[in-house]
Amino acid sequence: MSNTHALKTPRGFSGKKPSGTSKAVYPPEESFNPEFIKEVEQSIQDIKDGKGIRFKSVDDLFDYLKK
Repeated sequence: MSNTHALKTPRGFSGKKPSGTSKAVYPPEESFNPEFIKEVEQSIQDIKDGKGIRFKSVDDLFDYLKK
């Protein structure tokens, strides 16, 4: 006996976007703090250079963060 109604789309969940929704709005680039951008870029470069910390497990990460 198959359960065919499980595959039907419930009412109100057709996958269409509701009316009035628009694209995501981002702040202008001028509003970002340049020092913060440099800090983030430096952090990314440090990780690429192998200066990041690796943990064997999530528990090790949480233990490190508790210290």
